[in-house]
Amino acid sequence: MASSYSNLHPVDQILTSLIVEAVPSDDQLIADKAMENITIPERSGTLLLEETRNFMGAGAGLDLERAPGSARATIGGFDRSSQTFKAKIYAASDSIAMEDILDSQYPGSEEQRIARKVARVMKLAKEKRAADILFDSTAFETSSPATKFDAAGGEPLTFLHELKDTVFEKAHGINPDSLVFGRDVFRALARNPEIRGYIGTTTNNLASGNRILNDEAVLAVLRDILGIPNILVGQARRDTAVPGATSSESYIWDGETIFMGILRGSDAIVQKSGNVKGMPVAALNFSFGSPVAGQYDSLDRTRRYVYAEEVHSYQAIDSTLGHVVTNCLLPA
Repeated sequence: MASSYSNLHPVDQILTSLIVEAVPSDDQLIADKAMENITIPERSGTLLLEETRNFMGAGAGLDLERAPGSARATIGGFDRSSQTFKAKIYAASDSIAMEDILDSQYPGSEEQRIARKVARVMKLAKEKRAADILFDSTAFETSSPATKFDAAGGEPLTFLHELKDTVFEKAHGINPDSLVFGRDVFRALARNPEIRGYIGTTTNNLASGNRILNDEAVLAVLRDILGIPNILVGQARRDTAVPGATSSESYIWDGETIFMGILRGSDAIVQKSGNVKGMPVAALNFSFGSPVAGQYDSLDRTRRYVYAEEVHSYQAIDSTLGHVVTNCLLPA
């Protein structure tokens, strides 16, 4: 439905300097930072997966010592596998009446405004797809802390330190390189005594009243103790209400969930037509070209449309290279 003239032209003289937009920063979005991006030559193809067991030694019972004149020991092998992928098309558009473009007294271009709306819709939807992959308890092994991180005696740093060993063993001796936190559990770490204890106490000049750490201090502790370089916090929110209903916002990344695993170093190599090979990684983003955007007028030239489109697919690759921790906090 087109906006009325009175809505777009509220007063004769509008003070443009007082117009303030409540648009959250895109810095909150972590989808493009979380997973490696592979540009694929065709919209569908095959990911070639190496069997790690081929490189974990010959196994027990095989003696490599050779007597003079005897044959060399023959090692066994395991079949490699593959996984198909197909990038999906995601698109959104919005429009505005030509008359509204002329009548609006709001600052800035009306086309730019709806372009920002479309872009934000696309980015939040992409963020949700990334969260659905990395926080998927069916795609990766899952656990929950026996003592919640915000409960008395909760030791999140010890839990995560032990989890790193679990991921290391499951991943054939590869250390996890990524941690993704829901915002609620990350903020709980800032108030946790164990985390705070690594910063210091009153004996080394930490103020006794300082019971909460800032985000950078928490990140510094996690990187220092766990040795995991890539730590991200999912903070973006979106409106989940249907159009016409009262607004209802929620976090895109579940607030009390954590992902730990291997998301870097895919070192992707495109092979032949549509085939891709990569290093061990828990999940990937298959991207068929860059996002595109544009605008056009309706045939009767009564409305102007702005659109955006992206062709890609997030995909879980290896369940042994990631771990999801759920239910980290006490019930609200």
